Amino acid sequence: MRIHTYGNENNPVMVMLPGSFCNADTMNNIIEKLQDDFRILAVDYNGQDEGSTKEFTSRKGEAEEIVRYLISHGIREVRLVYGQSMGGEMGMELIHQLEKTGIPVYAGFFDGGPFLNFPKFVSRILGNKFKTIIGNLRGKTLEEALKEPTIVKFSGNKPERYASLLGPICQNAPYISDETLEKEAEACTTFNYPEVKARLTFFYSKEESAYLFAHKKVEKAYPGARFILVKGYGHVGFVSEHTEEYTGYLKQAAR
Repeated sequence: MRIHTYGNENNPVMVMLPGSFCNADTMNNIIEKLQDDFRILAVDYNGQDEGSTKEFTSRKGEAEEIVRYLISHGIREVRLVYGQSMGGEMGMELIHQLEKTGIPVYAGFFDGGPFLNFPKFVSRILGNKFKTIIGNLRGKTLEEALKEPTIVKFSGNKPERYASLLGPICQNAPYISDETLEKEAEACTTFNYPEVKARLTFFYSKEESAYLFAHKKVEKAYPGARFILVKGYGHVGFVSEHTEEYTGYLKQAAR
């Protein structure tokens, strides 16, 4: 695991967690808008790039490594935990572990989190889907990836919306193993709705499957949470076209 740091060490701490087969680079457009206001810790999970020394572990295992990093660097408070897609489930696990450790977290902000708890066979199906996506991106340039049929379909015929994500994914795709993809799929489908004290915001496009599958369970589990809903952008698609507005939501949540 790598944790990249940005901003002044005296600023409030924001931990940023990417989605499946993504890394910190896929969040650069957000980081650039926030690094003057926060001390940002942006995570590369295990198994995401050429330099990884081990595979992705589990939702709990990855969060434990982040907790150890924070403790070893003297961080005793986190203003905001931010997560995209699977990063939402990772973020909830991280908040849960930090609060158990005695490190308070003021808020969490999660975009497109699936928050699923399904039987094991669903994890296998999703794992195979992940393998297909990454397999189709291995050896592709960004320009080629934007024309790849699975990406075009996923994007709702607007693949350019995902250019900032796809560039780093294409670069790292050759180094992401099937084992890592299987474990990430499991992390996406075994969410257990832990109790947390932090203030929570959930961001979705109304059309995305993550919202359709999860929102009722999330609303029931976290009745005090805030929901921000947009239309017509798909999974984690809003931020690329409205980065200034989007980072405004993050700053508001952190306040």
